[in-house]
Amino acid sequence: MKKRPYILSGLIGLAVIVMSLVNMTVFPQESPGQIDSIGSPIIAFEFAETPEEIYTLFGANGTPEQAAMIQAMNQGNRLDYLYMLLYSGFLFSFAVLAARHTGKKWLYTGAALAVLAFVGDALENVQLLAITGKLASGSFTAELARLHGLTWLKWGSLATYFVVIGVGLWRGNGRLAKLIAITAVVTFLLGLVSFIQRGPTTEPFTLAIAVMFVLLIVFAFVYKTKEGEMGRDNADGTDLRG
Repeated sequence: MKKRPYILSGLIGLAVIVMSLVNMTVFPQESPGQIDSIGSPIIAFEFAETPEEIYTLFGANGTPEQAAMIQAMNQGNRLDYLYMLLYSGFLFSFAVLAARHTGKKWLYTGAALAVLAFVGDALENVQLLAITGKLASGSFTAELARLHGLTWLKWGSLATYFVVIGVGLWRGNGRLAKLIAITAVVTFLLGLVSFIQRGPTTEPFTLAIAVMFVLLIVFAFVYKTKEGEMGRDNADGTDLRG
């Protein structure tokens, strides 16, 4: 009899997908202006660096466009707290299950990174909501400065998480696991380039993170092992499948 050791994570992952689709209907899909050709307004907001960029994105004070942007962005960022609970729960549970199933205790590092991503995201949203609340006065310099560090705490934790999990799954888990590992490394490199200099790689980096979520969710459902068989490398590198 075969079992699916990651099925619990997969079920949480389905909720993540549903919530992602809901978020897409709430967050604004267009904005008065763009930053570095970043098409997604919420991604552009998270990676904004100057007050001028904020007003480029939201429009001038007192305009209907800005009012609509603020309303949609605030609704999305408040709803996002539920989303971050779901996605961090998915990542946390997957890391714990992977550590138990493979015998590689260092994969618990992934669980810690999931918590860091949640903390960064939650505090990031505090800054985003504070900035929209201060657009009229323009006194959001401190929030914007904090935003940069918190944004990268979230995205950096996510990128590192996927590398950790990818390395942990590389051996003995099939071709999908290898695809996960390779994609994780590419994603991390895109993130590194974006961290050094925001630009053409920034939005592809965030899209690659989304792809990584999908790959892990698919893996959680399709991966099977025989009852009583770990089927992976143990902590000292021995192939447990013989």
